Amino acid sequence: MVIIIPAHNMADVIGDCVASLRSDVSATDNVSIYVVADHCTDATAERAMAAGARVLTRQEGLRGKTYTLAWTIEQLTLLDVVPDLYVIVDATAQVSPGFLHAFSESWQRGEDIITSRAVVSPTNQKWFAQCLGLMLIHRYMQGWYREQLGLSAWLEGRGMAYSRDYIRQFGWRLALPAEQKSSHPTEDWRHGVRAAEQGYRVAFAPDAKVMTPLRRSFVEATKQNARWERGRLMNAMTHALRLLWQGFKERRALKVFAALDGVQPPVALLGGFACGLALWHVCFPDWSSAGLWVFVPFVLVGLYSLLVAYRGHFEGIHFITVFWAPIYVVWRCASFVLAWVFLDHLGPFRAPRKAS
Repeated sequence: MVIIIPAHNMADVIGDCVASLRSDVSATDNVSIYVVADHCTDATAERAMAAGARVLTRQEGLRGKTYTLAWTIEQLTLLDVVPDLYVIVDATAQVSPGFLHAFSESWQRGEDIITSRAVVSPTNQKWFAQCLGLMLIHRYMQGWYREQLGLSAWLEGRGMAYSRDYIRQFGWRLALPAEQKSSHPTEDWRHGVRAAEQGYRVAFAPDAKVMTPLRRSFVEATKQNARWERGRLMNAMTHALRLLWQGFKERRALKVFAALDGVQPPVALLGGFACGLALWHVCFPDWSSAGLWVFVPFVLVGLYSLLVAYRGHFEGIHFITVFWAPIYVVWRCASFVLAWVFLDHLGPFRAPRKAS
């Protein structure tokens, strides 16, 4: 097994990440940890080596996780390092005991792509981080049920694993954008969808827990939300719609549900719509003919939110976080609007320049 940690200027956190992984490796395991210092200008490489990792330094080519991983796999092949399983972990994350064992067990059952379970780190108690932590609980619940049905889960880029057979066939090219000029934060999801096009499913390993600190400032978290939504919209309008059509055409539930992950709006947006619908009926009863049925979506979203909050209690997320839900819904909906406003600055939605 090889663990790859792409890192750009992560000197402050890389030591903790490597230490958490090393503590999950037993003396009998054949595991190598590689930190890839991608265009770093700080002491990331030095601190990674001090923590016990091997270091690959990358200075050429475009910066970014996707390009770094494509380059790393090529370099490992040149070094004759071809493991049974490639495990990829974010530099800001720390793993819980049993993380690597859960991946190994899933691979031994014949899975080629495996995703972890992300939880918010207890070190970040900001209200927006705790609300995003509940969103990760929703992802966990969704992934668990998908696993029971043999469907494909959402690919969690903070911790994921790929078999040697998969990498030998595809390398990292399914994750690369069509125009290799830039990348965006939903590239891991795009990789999962493109793998589903090839007939692969993303297996969910709930015991492979990876703790993420998320953003610690409200401004940075808002910017990240807008980037996430831009990426979701771009992927939904391209890869997801194509996969959805392909799934219906082939009558394959795996492809249909993998596509729906990208086509469906965020839960917060659905919640905002349900609240708005109910408020409209209260304020303008004479203009609405739906009757009490208009409150059904509101009640369903509310009950599901309480269920997620109850499950989050076991992950250390205080139940009081649910009272932040109205502000969280407004915040996420605003991020969605920002994504639309700036959508034309990215990829295939970029407005063409006029000839001078």
